[in-house]
Amino acid sequence: MISISRAGSMRSPVIVVGRFAFKFARNERGRASNLYEANLYRSVNAARRALLCPVLWVSGRGFVLIMRAAEPLTEMMSIEEYMAVDEAWDYMPGEDSSPFEPKACDWGWFEGRMVALDYSTPAWKSDEPAAP
Repeated sequence: MISISRAGSMRSPVIVVGRFAFKFARNERGRASNLYEANLYRSVNAARRALLCPVLWVSGRGFVLIMRAAEPLTEMMSIEEYMAVDEAWDYMPGEDSSPFEPKACDWGWFEGRMVALDYSTPAWKSDEPAAP
């Protein structure tokens, strides 16, 4: 099976071929997001890694990220589900902010568990203008 999504503003297209998902960076934020996800997946403990869709490879400058494919959620998470994931992440002071958003397209099912498909929010959130 092959599917192509062009919905992302930073990474598009995302091409799923069988068991693999290829995220192509559109811009600098997309490259930063790809590198952030690869580094985060490699550096977290097993409990946190279980919440993340597995990263298999990233190009040196972040143009392409290869992950395992997962079945995307069809509905946005409830606040209770999102709070449970956030609690399981067990944020520690001094770390980047939570890497997740509750959007359905950011989550999926992989090997019987719900995992984050997009967990790069801290990679680009800090360069957004502050709210007035």
